[in-house]
Amino acid sequence: MPIATAIRNITMATLNKNIVALGANSFFTDFSTEMILPLLPIFLERFLHATKSEIGLIEGTAELGVALLIALSGFYSDRLGRRKGLTVLGYSLSNLIKPLAFFAQTAGMVAMIRIGDRLAKGIRVAPRDALISASTPKESSGYVFGFHKMMDGAGALAGSLATFGLLWTLGESESSFRTIFALSLIPGLIAMTILIFLVTDVPFTPAPQRRFRPSALPSPFYWLVVFQSLFSLVAMNYSFMILKAGDNGLALAMIPLAYALYNLTQAFFAIPIGKLSDRWGKPTLLSIVYLAFGLGALAMASGSVLGAWLGFAIYGFFAGGFNSLAKAIISDTAPSELKATAYGVYYTSVGIATLISLCSGGWLWDRFGSTFPFMIASVSAIVFAGFLFGMRKRFLD
Repeated sequence: MPIATAIRNITMATLNKNIVALGANSFFTDFSTEMILPLLPIFLERFLHATKSEIGLIEGTAELGVALLIALSGFYSDRLGRRKGLTVLGYSLSNLIKPLAFFAQTAGMVAMIRIGDRLAKGIRVAPRDALISASTPKESSGYVFGFHKMMDGAGALAGSLATFGLLWTLGESESSFRTIFALSLIPGLIAMTILIFLVTDVPFTPAPQRRFRPSALPSPFYWLVVFQSLFSLVAMNYSFMILKAGDNGLALAMIPLAYALYNLTQAFFAIPIGKLSDRWGKPTLLSIVYLAFGLGALAMASGSVLGAWLGFAIYGFFAGGFNSLAKAIISDTAPSELKATAYGVYYTSVGIATLISLCSGGWLWDRFGSTFPFMIASVSAIVFAGFLFGMRKRFLD
């Protein structure tokens, strides 16, 4: 049998119907989301006159909401013995809430919509990841979660390109922004249809009804949580990247295109990162991802338009591996009856760290300018990359 045929057969066996359908659902959900996200920080700053500190607080609170609800959703999913119901609920709420940005008149209204969307994500993420894990052989978990991240990135690329085209056609007015927000409902409805009719639940025997003990999860899991949480304390998220691009001199109409470059590199590298992690070790690839973020933040800190383009491109590589590698490590190490709980613990810790990072990042920006927080992020990420590579054997189960 030719090598190419053998690889294709392995791939088809790994990517079963559930994995493909969940990937397609994520594609259209991210299509909808990324029609809004590249514009939201600009909308807040330009039309609703929000400060960087307010934008950071909105994003940080939204991410904390995700984290707390993921923990509850994951714990409940493990006790329920089923995954699909919570996954459908979370995706449906998210895809129906986001287009309400069309009606937003204040930063507070945007905050409510953003937090509602993230709470919906909190409901779906842990059971969805556990559903993917239940359909994935351990030896190919990096590849499968890489595939799912690639579908995320491809949908995000399509959404950001659609936003660029619409913004270019409609102009840069407030009414154009609101029209794009409303149109995001269309791919969201497609995503919900795929999830409801094409994804099959994978029932399992629930864990015994007893209080969760931290010792029930292995030490490699906790090393992952420590590193990812410390890294998240210094990382800058997409909203500050978008605002920094404008600060660097990138024209408003070009920012969705730069964001599309980020999504392109994310989609392009997600599967290669996953495959290499299955071969070389997931902690090793995660340390490379940390290093990439440090270099991307350094490019953004340069203050140039070229630095902004390079920053988005490198940030896409980082995003292609950061959470997918973490989810693959959890898939490999957590007991099957506690996988959703493990994902919940992980996201809660990272979410709290992200809230602190975004609030402090916005405060530093307002007081010391845009370069300072990006320089802190760059240096810290490079240092964490070295530490993680040196301690990569701690992640072996």
